[in-house]
Amino acid sequence: MAAAEESTPENTTVTALTPPSTTYTSNEELRRSIVDYAMQYLGYPYVHGGKSLAGGTDCSGFTCYIYAEFGYSVSRTPSGQYSSAGRSIDYSEIQPGDIICYGNSKCTHVAMYIGDGQIIHEANSRKGVVVYEADYDNILAIKNVID
Repeated sequence: MAAAEESTPENTTVTALTPPSTTYTSNEELRRSIVDYAMQYLGYPYVHGGKSLAGGTDCSGFTCYIYAEFGYSVSRTPSGQYSSAGRSIDYSEIQPGDIICYGNSKCTHVAMYIGDGQIIHEANSRKGVVVYEADYDNILAIKNVID
């Protein structure tokens, strides 16, 4: 499945949407809003190459479209998020809303850190959007997109 997701063409039509009409007084408040927004999609379906949060996406589509709702543009593929989303940070610096890239020699899966050692992500076609422990698989990198 990871290889198939990597082969999905980059969706170059993804554009940043107008962020929600809330003014955030801190990055912490923005991060919490991003996580809260993502949590609304628990249980939604996994759809390989999907283009809608409500209709279903894959792992990188999930993070891509969540961030787009807040005015951030990130790649539509796991490898693109690994190579170009935000800046790389150490796990000791992780904050809610950061993207965790999983894999060994290349990024094959991404998820959003939600705090307390947990992530939300599109797991697979059987599970859809679920919450897991952040260290359930090999962490290749952590990307801070927000600050």
